[in-house]
Amino acid sequence: MTADVWGMGYRTGVLVADKETGALGLTVSKEGRTFTVRGLGGGDLWKVDLSRLRLANDEERAGLGIAPRSVSR
Repeated sequence: MTADVWGMGYRTGVLVADKETGALGLTVSKEGRTFTVRGLGGGDLWKVDLSRLRLANDEERAGLGIAPRSVSR
């Protein structure tokens, strides 16, 4: 399931991972299927196709001190 507000992809501010590089970042904007992502801590911006992005998993989130995306009941 995606956090989809633009009709395809992720909303602004979502923590994502680049499947090709493993880099984590926050979505900043979207144009077509291309997202602009900012590296954590105000790092560099990069452009990436939607097909290369996935939501950061719970292990990656925990490594950053962020709560898991969902809680099992």
